Amino acid sequence: MKSNTIYNQDCVGGMLSMPAGSVDIVVTSPPYNLDIKYGKYKDDLPRESYLKWLHDVFSAIKHCLKDDGHFFLNMGYSNIDPWVGMDVANVARNSFVLQNNISWVKSIHVNDKTSGHFKPINSNRFTCPTWEHLFHFTKTGKVEIDRLAVGVPYEYYEENIRGKNTAETKPNLRDKGNCWFVPYETISNRIKHRGKHPATFPIALIEQCIKFSGIKKGLLVDPFIGSGTSAIAAIRQNIDYIGFDIDKDYIDFANLRIQDANKEKMFVEE
Repeated sequence: MKSNTIYNQDCVGGMLSMPAGSVDIVVTSPPYNLDIKYGKYKDDLPRESYLKWLHDVFSAIKHCLKDDGHFFLNMGYSNIDPWVGMDVANVARNSFVLQNNISWVKSIHVNDKTSGHFKPINSNRFTCPTWEHLFHFTKTGKVEIDRLAVGVPYEYYEENIRGKNTAETKPNLRDKGNCWFVPYETISNRIKHRGKHPATFPIALIEQCIKFSGIKKGLLVDPFIGSGTSAIAAIRQNIDYIGFDIDKDYIDFANLRIQDANKEKMFVEE
């Protein structure tokens, strides 16, 4: 398969046709089976059928992923169906080891200030969901990562310096843990910026996955590439990508976004 291309086909067959162990990183967010209104895909399968289908997807991912590769799986949930993300992760458990269990925080209230965005709900039973699952799977659970690539500054850096030359050898960075606050960018026109796809994620979230993996050169695959967010993140991080989607309308919009991302990259490099 040609790199830096989105294929309009079922991802299982597509990934199984790739050479075994040829992919460095998979980052994806499959349909959540919460009756979200996609274009070509019906998001309301019986749970058993839905999980069986994802078992086939995960088996195909295992086929094409390198032995030291990374698989990041974003799953949402609803208050009515809070188990769906965990059920899906349990299916992936048949093929992978859950190496890091990360929470993608979309909105948070700290010190009397709310940051980020979430979809408000009207309910006298439930609170608004403001986070989603981000499961980091590997084949062995022993794959090295680059925690400081997405690190944060120490709050008391100087107080933690030990020894004469520590400041020269110890960067002002620490592991920020497994709660990643990555808000959506504020946009003025949803159709223009996100197209008709009903379930997108921020480019910055995928960039953090790539950085966290430590991969500097290689191939990213997104089996459900939708509006092309994973491809744009790959372009910004200077790695190649391959995507799959069954909806031609989504692919057309994704390719327009990718064209803009490539132009932006060329402008920055010049």
